[in-house]
Amino acid sequence: MKREGESAGIPEALLEKARELSRSPSGPVTVRPLCGDGSDRKFFRIACGTSTFVALVSPRTQKDATDENDSYLNIGRHLRQRGIPAPLILYADARQGEFLLEDAGDVHLQTFVRRSPSGVETIYRWVLRLLVSMHRKAPDGFLPEFCFDTQIYDARFIFERELEYFRKNFAVRFLGLEAGDERLLRDFENLAQAAAVREMRFVFHRDFQSRNIMVRAGKLWLIDFQGMRFGPPAYDLASLLVDPYVKLPRRFQERLADLYWTGAGKFLGGTRGDFLRTYAAVRLCRNLQILGAFGFLGLVKGKTQFLEYIPWAWTQLRQWLRSNGGGRYPELGKLVLDSEAHGNWKLRER
Repeated sequence: MKREGESAGIPEALLEKARELSRSPSGPVTVRPLCGDGSDRKFFRIACGTSTFVALVSPRTQKDATDENDSYLNIGRHLRQRGIPAPLILYADARQGEFLLEDAGDVHLQTFVRRSPSGVETIYRWVLRLLVSMHRKAPDGFLPEFCFDTQIYDARFIFERELEYFRKNFAVRFLGLEAGDERLLRDFENLAQAAAVREMRFVFHRDFQSRNIMVRAGKLWLIDFQGMRFGPPAYDLASLLVDPYVKLPRRFQERLADLYWTGAGKFLGGTRGDFLRTYAAVRLCRNLQILGAFGFLGLVKGKTQFLEYIPWAWTQLRQWLRSNGGGRYPELGKLVLDSEAHGNWKLRER
């Protein structure tokens, strides 16, 4: 067993724990690497006889401060305590970045939808029930110290980590535009103020999309939750609906937004109009963040598979600005139009 674990890059402690928890502790042990998508963390499936587990190896980056590993452990435990279906953490050494997890399977929501095209509406109603449940239950007992990457989705975070991220990694790096700091400054400041929250009332996942929702044994599982923090629940809805991996039609997106409000409005407070205004702002932020992320992952990290999803995200941005925000964010709208009119939009040649 030791030789096999070392060859797979698995710490011995995870192999030993998997064997201890296995229904067949004396059976053969096999290890298979799993795809980690956009993350630099490493995932493996460990099979011990008839039992399977997922191993996560995540080298620590913060020695004397809250690290991503601390957030993963604390938030994962919190979600389970609140009855939210995250994989059970069976063993953890956050200092070493070693975790053994309940196996949530191989089927992402993206794959599940592709296999069941006639059942998309039923599937997404199911997912919305999970989302509403998470938004209702997760704030209870959620502590600011759980968060490694800021505690709240405020204007500064939005400006620096989503809007400027888009400008640098998509507008400049991917499109090749001359988009200096000043051109989009006023639009970005206004958008950041419109999307920001100012009180720690609700928490949100911040990457609630089809590759972070697993389907196994008739159950949905929520993964990749370490970025959860205080912020607007509408952002998670936007992440699900603008998700370029599934490409939901616009009318369907609108119906799902209404269904979400029907389920969540009673505890979110405010009016439907208030909610839709927040949703419009955070959806635009999320759309820009997606494009920035795909530009960064595809061109800087060399993960070119992400480039194929850019056309849908770009189309969503163009349509949303045309119908919901072009007048409020004129320079951003002009940047989108200029990039197409002057040939900067070169994605189709890539």
